[in-house]
Amino acid sequence: MFNSINNKIKKRIEEMPMGSVFSLADFADLADPKTVSKTLTRLAESKLLEKTMRGIFHKPLEGNLLPTPHDVAKALARGNSWLLVPSGETALHLIGAGKGEPKIWTYVTDGTNREYEYGNYVIRFRHASGKFMKSMSEKTALLVQVIKEWGPHMPIEEMRQKLLSHFHKSEYLNIISESRNTTSWISEKIKLMFGKTDGSAE
Repeated sequence: MFNSINNKIKKRIEEMPMGSVFSLADFADLADPKTVSKTLTRLAESKLLEKTMRGIFHKPLEGNLLPTPHDVAKALARGNSWLLVPSGETALHLIGAGKGEPKIWTYVTDGTNREYEYGNYVIRFRHASGKFMKSMSEKTALLVQVIKEWGPHMPIEEMRQKLLSHFHKSEYLNIISESRNTTSWISEKIKLMFGKTDGSAE
């Protein structure tokens, strides 16, 4: 029985791209956490995987490069069954508008406040309203956090230049609808940034 589970987990990992990051929860459909942990530890000993941190593993990258803090954060969130949205400088970095790679990767989550050390980085989770997060798609939630970081005085034209290339016109109406119940000034910025509410930009 154990060999059968081991083979199923191994096959799933082999089909994933190099650099993929896993939590024990990613294999919950195949076995209980204890069995998954035992299997992943054995696969790490055989060099198919590397242990990233407690309960988190990754497929090795060429040159022994580590996975990105963002990929590790997503694996940690899956392991804890948390919703996750990048915030602050992390959100800006992920859309290419940051001042450089952050040393502290920050996220809002419907889980608990928690902090992890990862290589030379810190991954920080901050609790936020689960209702707020569940009402938005991943893209809308990221956009809200980016605009929140820039603040209410960021000119609309500058926002457009930095952000519109990240969104397709077909997404505009959905984003406007999902963000309507967020902070009023953020909602208004989004409406102005996307222009007409018929799904086309001005």
